[in-house]
Amino acid sequence: MGMSAGGGKGAKSEINVTPLVDVCLVLLIIFMVMVPRNVPEMSVRVPPDSKRQDKKPPNEEPLVIGLTEDGALTLNRNPTDRDKLVDQIDQQLKFRDKKVVFIDFDDKAKYGTAVEILDLAKRAGAEVLGIMKPKDKARTPDKLNG
Repeated sequence: MGMSAGGGKGAKSEINVTPLVDVCLVLLIIFMVMVPRNVPEMSVRVPPDSKRQDKKPPNEEPLVIGLTEDGALTLNRNPTDRDKLVDQIDQQLKFRDKKVVFIDFDDKAKYGTAVEILDLAKRAGAEVLGIMKPKDKARTPDKLNG
């Protein structure tokens, strides 16, 4: 840094930059120490693309549980018993996006048995239970066709 020569008795109008640079360097060092060097990273494992197709259920028709007046159970009009019902519904719902089961109970079926069947369907994985309307005897598909 140069010094001015001359004999002026008044105040100098020049800025002394040396203390300013010293303060800036000290602040820079403080900020460099304070900033963490090791930024935590999240490692994400993405599964590889699958080459095989997902298995589809044998049929995509809606699941309908039927209960007759005498307590007989059907699943899609196929007779079944209460012990196998949960497994059969679970197998059918396993690969479906919408886990919907429809209920078609006879009006004269016992209420307690109907509630047990609803609970079994929920336990098997059904998220939505739909109750079917009573069939109109005059408008069955057989009588509509001819």
